[in-house]
Amino acid sequence: MRVKPGRSFLSRWLAPMLVVALAAGTSGASCGDDERPTTPARVERPPPTLRLVVLTDIKGYLEPCGCTSRPLGGIDRTAAKVKALRDEGRPMLVVVAGDLFFDGVDHGVAGAETQDLWKAETLVDVLGRVGVDAATPGSLDFSHGVPTFRALAGRAEFPLLAAGLDLAAPEGAEPTEPALGSGVVREVGGVKVGIFGVSEVEGPDGSLPEGVTRTQAVREAAQSAASELRAQGAEVVVGLVRGTRRTARQVAGAAEGVDFVVQAGLDLAEAVPPFEAGGAWILHAGRQGQGLVVVDVFRRGDGDFSDFGDWTRAEQRAHVEERIGDLRARIAEWEEDDSVAEADVERQKRRLAEMERELTELATPRTVEGNAFAAEYVELSPQAPQAPEVTQVMERHFRRVNEHNREVFASLAPPPLPEDQAGFTGSDACRSCHEEEHTWWTGTKHGQAYPTLEERHKQFNLSCVGCHVTGYMDPGGSTVTHLGEGGVLRNVGCESCHGPGSLHVRDPEVDVLLNPPAGVCIECHNPEHSDTFNYTAYRAMMLAPGHGMPSPEEREQR
Repeated sequence: MRVKPGRSFLSRWLAPMLVVALAAGTSGASCGDDERPTTPARVERPPPTLRLVVLTDIKGYLEPCGCTSRPLGGIDRTAAKVKALRDEGRPMLVVVAGDLFFDGVDHGVAGAETQDLWKAETLVDVLGRVGVDAATPGSLDFSHGVPTFRALAGRAEFPLLAAGLDLAAPEGAEPTEPALGSGVVREVGGVKVGIFGVSEVEGPDGSLPEGVTRTQAVREAAQSAASELRAQGAEVVVGLVRGTRRTARQVAGAAEGVDFVVQAGLDLAEAVPPFEAGGAWILHAGRQGQGLVVVDVFRRGDGDFSDFGDWTRAEQRAHVEERIGDLRARIAEWEEDDSVAEADVERQKRRLAEMERELTELATPRTVEGNAFAAEYVELSPQAPQAPEVTQVMERHFRRVNEHNREVFASLAPPPLPEDQAGFTGSDACRSCHEEEHTWWTGTKHGQAYPTLEERHKQFNLSCVGCHVTGYMDPGGSTVTHLGEGGVLRNVGCESCHGPGSLHVRDPEVDVLLNPPAGVCIECHNPEHSDTFNYTAYRAMMLAPGHGMPSPEEREQR
């Protein structure tokens, strides 16, 4: 479980939940007592009535970028985890909300839509194999047009829900089944569960995508859909919401009878512990399939649900412990300050004791009473099992894309090089004067960047190639398939950092960029692909004798 404790998180999400009832007879530890319990003991729980598995904002990701420090997620790991959960024999539903099929990246070349569409189709098929029960789309799912969305919806083995959105049929087309529903009822574990979806879909300019009509405001659509599900006998209602935090809270409070709201559209890497709003509990599972939220639901009849899970309590404990530490430090300062009244210090000590009683309460085991649930975030780490059959589907997809792009972009040339402008020559042209630096470079990850793609059949993949070659789509540089004469622009070469070097090769008096600024690096070393990037630290790693660092001979001369 990845949890990001601290005031910054809790002040945004959990402030309404931090008032914990204190037992009247509970005694607290003294200010200096460190022997207090801080972790609640686990108690035996009855089997849940049903289990809800939540994914949010997949954004078309089949697998994570392998350049990150800990590549998280992957649809094959998701499939393996969902299967493992099913094998436990609990009645289970799988729901997805947010941008599903596309990531919104502009590859900058005509013809890129085929790769994106094939990836979306692969994802749709795998989600069907996983056994998704319902999903709600986001704006990016319409980025390739309504006809493409309709085709993907028709391919899906699960319903796509967005109450209040109508997709305009093409002019003159035969009437078809609607691509978007408002809600469905599933019976699981002997309980009828209603699932509805609402989405704040909009185009890049803030308007609705062409071919999409909003017939109801999101809040009104949620109210109507939830009421309809209750009328159909739903005993538990789950809302899938793609929108802002405010929208999710409005749906939770305005749609009577909603028990859980799955919030998507936040673009947060970390999952969010459940929090209550308007009588419903809001859930978020992060983005890009890096993990999923598993919610064990214990239903005992009508009424609201309470959260007795360890995840939320861990966040609460972290916050209370931080407050205790801060207050202890201040009390110590006040005790040394003669200007602070003793009565004020004693009042703060009593406040500290209350906080410590609160911490003890949070460490007390909780049992299931009435309607309750316990949520857990499951991170899909690089060590997480993969579903072999899904991994094979992904490998076939990447090979197919690679061969397609090799042919389609075979004639794609870089922009022409303006007259008198420096062009790319390749790192071997630097070798005659910079032998030591060149030898060092060949052993770096930059010097071996292209083979890492070839090993994975991704050297022509538009999502990868640009950061593994030199001068990608720059004047006189490389393209998807063209790597300069003789392949001299393979790998991340000298000119990736120091700029095109043809003029310097002809005349060494012509300067190149000796100290590349951070802006050069972050074109590829961005959070998506290089999560640990720090310019100062990474620059230090690139220093070597002759390459920003004096050689032994130069040091002796000094």
